[in-house]
Amino acid sequence: MKKLFILSGIFLLWTTFSLFSEETVKIYVTYGQSYTAVENFQSAEDMKGAILAAERINEEGGILGRSVEIIDGGVTKITAGKELAIKYLEENEMTAAVGANISNITKLIGPLFQKAGVPLISPISTHPDISSLGDYIFRACFTDPFQGQIMATFALDELSAQTAVILTKAPSTFSVSLAEYFRKGFEREGTVLTEEFYNGDQSDYSEILLKVKTLDPDVVFVPGHGADAGLILKQANNMKLKATFLGGDGWGKGVLGVAGSEASEGHYFVNHWHQDEDTEQSRDFVQRYHAKYGDGPIASSAALAYDSFNIIMEAIRQSGSLVRSDIRDAMARIRNYQGVTGSFTMDFQGDPLNKSAAILTYKDGSIDFVKLIEP
Repeated sequence: MKKLFILSGIFLLWTTFSLFSEETVKIYVTYGQSYTAVENFQSAEDMKGAILAAERINEEGGILGRSVEIIDGGVTKITAGKELAIKYLEENEMTAAVGANISNITKLIGPLFQKAGVPLISPISTHPDISSLGDYIFRACFTDPFQGQIMATFALDELSAQTAVILTKAPSTFSVSLAEYFRKGFEREGTVLTEEFYNGDQSDYSEILLKVKTLDPDVVFVPGHGADAGLILKQANNMKLKATFLGGDGWGKGVLGVAGSEASEGHYFVNHWHQDEDTEQSRDFVQRYHAKYGDGPIASSAALAYDSFNIIMEAIRQSGSLVRSDIRDAMARIRNYQGVTGSFTMDFQGDPLNKSAAILTYKDGSIDFVKLIEP
């Protein structure tokens, strides 16, 4: 009888453990609009970062005894981001969310997650208004005021620029915001000759570039994204423009892929991270990325998505809970968490304090590190 009781108890424990281990911690991951091949590529980079983070967590035994599962909330247009967010919030018991990778979508879906009480951390939404969406909304990146000022100072001090032209992508709140902060920084000592606006889906930028060529500025600031900024660089090179082109964190691998090596050569942009950064966390991430996806440049958005996912995991560890409000509280208390893109300490608005920025340049078909800028 005693033996039967023990066997029954073991069976009960095994059954309970098996049922428990089948439950997963669901993390919703959404990125941005993907109209073009370049945008599809950039979105895939963000998902790669989240996948690597989830795989690492599961390799180490999961979180609180459960494996981690990604819910793919990728979207093809901005309105679809809201529709998918509503769908998954209604149908899934998600624990937390990573996304989006553009400010427009994060501003649209953030209030939905705030209302539902689901913690959301955006890897790379830099618009300053993200912080005002609510106390369940966080981000892993620096903001537009910071990167706009950095590029203005770099142009003035490092490139000795005295005149600038700004080319702004009108439909993008990111581009409009970043252009504003670059202008404010540059006009302290230099002159902005003009600001011209374009649509992101243009294929011909010759008219706007003819104006630039006539004005002959020292630098041209293009706070765009891979597809549009890359095409602008390519056409500017064909027109023999002499100015140095500058960009924000929307450039990266996408610009290089569209513009090509020759057209991108010698131009600069600001970013959140470079794969040559020599920290334990960065080296480990680069090794994991290359082992799974092959050699080559790694987008900083992939590293930020990896960090964002791991910040959620760290909050779960620290709270010892899968209750959303407990996770939110623990995310707000994150102090000196060492990630791939730097050290994370959240301020009262859910923004990371003192994130550094990297100035990068295109050289010989690659992306080279120039210098690190501390806040």
